[in-house]
Amino acid sequence: MKTKVYISRSWFCIAGFLAFFLIITAQSAISAVRPDAIPEEPLKGRELFLSKGCVKCHAVRGEGGRIGPDLGKGFFARSLTQMAALMWNHAPVMRVKTRELKLSWPNFKEKEMGELVAYLYYLNYFDEPGNPEEGRRLVREKECLTCHTIGGRGGKIGPNLDKMKVYASPIFMAQAMWNHGPLMVKKMAELGISPPSFQGHEMVDLLAYIRAASETRVKEQIYMAPGNPRRGEELFRAKGCVTCHGVAGKGGIGPALGARRLRGTVSQIAAVMWQHGPGMWKKMQEMKVLYPRLEGSEMADLIAYLYFVGFFDEPGDAGRGKALFVSKNCVQCHSIQGQGGKVGPDLGQSKAFGSSIDALQALWNHVPMMEEATRKEKIAWPQLQGQEMADLIEHIRQAQKKKPGVPKQ
Repeated sequence: MKTKVYISRSWFCIAGFLAFFLIITAQSAISAVRPDAIPEEPLKGRELFLSKGCVKCHAVRGEGGRIGPDLGKGFFARSLTQMAALMWNHAPVMRVKTRELKLSWPNFKEKEMGELVAYLYYLNYFDEPGNPEEGRRLVREKECLTCHTIGGRGGKIGPNLDKMKVYASPIFMAQAMWNHGPLMVKKMAELGISPPSFQGHEMVDLLAYIRAASETRVKEQIYMAPGNPRRGEELFRAKGCVTCHGVAGKGGIGPALGARRLRGTVSQIAAVMWQHGPGMWKKMQEMKVLYPRLEGSEMADLIAYLYFVGFFDEPGDAGRGKALFVSKNCVQCHSIQGQGGKVGPDLGQSKAFGSSIDALQALWNHVPMMEEATRKEKIAWPQLQGQEMADLIEHIRQAQKKKPGVPKQ
């Protein structure tokens, strides 16, 4: 069933190659310590993007308003607190524009903010459409036709890739490639062919050519919905991926991968991970680790999870946050445990900082009041970088754990 969403279908292009990344990243320890959770349905936030009126000012890949930037073109290719800082920094301008357009300031309840930012983050997962002509060049350069048939031409060693045209999503092909990956590399070695390397958007272009050149007639394409990151996280453990690698130094016996290594679109991440495939499979053989096969929608779920590894930040630095609370003039309006300004609430008593998403929700909902107060008090709106937002949140969290000091007599 086709469902229109504010994303390009081409995000599917070569997403399957990311499967080769399956064995070298993990996050088992993070879920136990972070207050935020991996989202279950990242595209659910699209409904809020429409109903809250975001689409009136912002487009996603060309669909929507033109007042603000197009959010589908890398605008939110950032972690959660970096996204929060960006939204905070632009809040005064957005507030002015909503007044000019006589629009209500959108407020978010309970889990709504989490759903919205997960959706905005997910947009950068999708690739732009590939270039079939570039793909034609790559097929020749990478020697794909030595083993595979495309458009009636090529070898018979591997499967005919024309059959892939029926699938709207290459996740189906990706799952097959993952399951047969070691055998593919072994066969290439026998033929004296080096495993192909990919850069940038080359994988997207390659699949665009395969679809364009295929001689297979398709009456109805087979679709696969984007995966469930929450199920992908569970599969990541169940398939034993954490045996080898962790994230940010947590879990695994191999080198840990931080969020930086997971930046970029699906194809960009996949291109880097493909280069590591042969080495990973060899190491698994040495360790006598059972090769994990994927069935049904498991590939889609795992790919969705892997992308969200980069969504959450490491905790900020409370010491830096304390200094920022003063230097950014937060202290002029807010107090912590009774120390500071009285214009706004005592943040030491606030329940809004249990997680970064909770903090973002509270800040966003109070923008109209804060914008009015800063104008009245003639305080410049503080600009924050991603790390600074994380540091401020951590300072407030740590301060809330401490009991107010007893004044000396």
